Amino acid sequence: MKKISVSLLLVFSVALFSHAQPSSKELRNMESFIEKAMSDWQVPGVAIGIVQGDEVIYTNGFGLADLESGRAVDENTLFAIGSSSKAFTAFSVLQLVRDDLVELDEPVRTYLPEFEMFDQYVGNHLTVRDLLCHRSGLPRHDVVWYGAPDTREELFHKLKYLEPSAGFREIFQYQNLMYMTAGYLVGQMRQSSWENEVQQRILTPLGMERANFSVDEMKDDLNHALPYLNQEDSLVKIDFRNIDAVGPAGSINASAREMTHWVLTQLNGGTYNESELLPASVLAEAHTSTIPVPNGWAGPLAFDNGGGPMTYGLGWFISTHKGREILQHGGNIDGFSAMVAFLPEESIGVVVLTNLNGNPLPAIIRNYVVDMLLEEDIRDWNNEFLTQRNQNRVRQDSVQNQEDLKRVKDTTPSHPMSDYAGSYSHPAYGTVEVKPQGDSLDVTYNSIHALMGHYHYDVFDATHPIFGPLKITFHTNVEGDVSHLEMKLEPSVDPIEFDRTPPPMELSAEDLAEFTGEYMIQGVQRVTVAAEDGVLTLTVPGQPTYTLEPISSMKFNLKDLPGFSALFQKDESGRVNAMVLLQPNGQFKGTRVKE
Repeated sequence: MKKISVSLLLVFSVALFSHAQPSSKELRNMESFIEKAMSDWQVPGVAIGIVQGDEVIYTNGFGLADLESGRAVDENTLFAIGSSSKAFTAFSVLQLVRDDLVELDEPVRTYLPEFEMFDQYVGNHLTVRDLLCHRSGLPRHDVVWYGAPDTREELFHKLKYLEPSAGFREIFQYQNLMYMTAGYLVGQMRQSSWENEVQQRILTPLGMERANFSVDEMKDDLNHALPYLNQEDSLVKIDFRNIDAVGPAGSINASAREMTHWVLTQLNGGTYNESELLPASVLAEAHTSTIPVPNGWAGPLAFDNGGGPMTYGLGWFISTHKGREILQHGGNIDGFSAMVAFLPEESIGVVVLTNLNGNPLPAIIRNYVVDMLLEEDIRDWNNEFLTQRNQNRVRQDSVQNQEDLKRVKDTTPSHPMSDYAGSYSHPAYGTVEVKPQGDSLDVTYNSIHALMGHYHYDVFDATHPIFGPLKITFHTNVEGDVSHLEMKLEPSVDPIEFDRTPPPMELSAEDLAEFTGEYMIQGVQRVTVAAEDGVLTLTVPGQPTYTLEPISSMKFNLKDLPGFSALFQKDESGRVNAMVLLQPNGQFKGTRVKE
């Protein structure tokens, strides 16, 4: 086994403090607290598991997995655990370390030579450890994968087109695509897949027989929770979100009962039921602080547990709860929110799974349970979070009720609605489809679908139920054509630019023959237009032959030469008699040489 770089190995399996198990009265009080908090936050269903020492001391389910049928949640109900999956991916990578297949501080390119990043230096030097601790310099760029049709490998090859927002290893920036890459690495190094490796080397040894990696598979299990969204204080059932392509970042589905096996493994140094899945010295890498988390003193609401500064290890956030070290990771994916947490020195842990989009109840219950297990006075966590929510609502209402001073009144679009229609593409973000619909634009991008009204000038806007306010800005080229659009899909970098894709034009050999021949440009330069294998080409003496891509019946772009196009013209008889080369530095007309 290669050398482990951690300087201080954690001591597992021996609790430094001994606490009595909660009494039946304390558990009844906890259950009452959970039911009250569920009502306050309108959470349909909750499953919980608690471990202390070497045993599971409590599991239960509350509320409903399916509001329509009235099917109840129990400790075996499957929920999506979202980003709590990241710790499984880190664990799987550490199993590669144990088996001398990778080293944490070796560049990813050592193992995946095709790995590239926007910055070549980062691509050459980013290590396996960097993948797992969110210090690549990339912001989230989540819209690249969210609802996209790409495979894991296709997303991996798109990384080179994603712009960073910070320096390499400068700050912590949560990054799902880096975890996807870590899972891709696991599959490649094992000549298998991340799913197969996690199943065989983690889930099966832990007895997590019903846990799986896709909501498509989860739906086949009779005991699964349905996803819900709170929309204007009403619960709405939403579609399951398939995130198989970025699975290593968050696609595992499991029950509270089975997740307690995972927590026991963390507390016992990589061992479960006397079977070692990972040596304690290697697992210590995951539990050791690697990078500080900005604003981690209290953290965002979902992390607030009254602790001190927050850091990140490998797949775990690390902070304190009333002076005791706590490791935790939440998970949120459409319709589900989860929390997995444990205190290694106290040898206690808790799992909370819910079926409501983006709710803080898992963190609230976590805090209550930890206070109870530590025999501490239980803070009024629920009311503290409710107070914070209500204050946020007041601020949001105030902002929403303000007049939009940025909007310029009484403007009109520079083009008819039909001119904005078309496909626009970005090498990583994919394709935006725009269709006119009356005075609005019907815009589709992956899972985002919105009818966007005119905002001002060539800017259109809408509000999406999940993505919130959206604006789209159209730009024209020097010829006056709508050439590209911009959308602020990643807040920390410049708007993402999508270039307009020429509509597909199918021209027959007979159609192409109309344009072939020689043209005398400005009376001094002879060029040749030819057709071969259904493609029109332009040859200029002393230059490469250019492929002409049709964008209309008479206009062609020069492939791989942005800003250059050829516009053909006809005489009164309908015969092509001229070609105008449209270039950034001018327009150059050529008459067709008579045969």
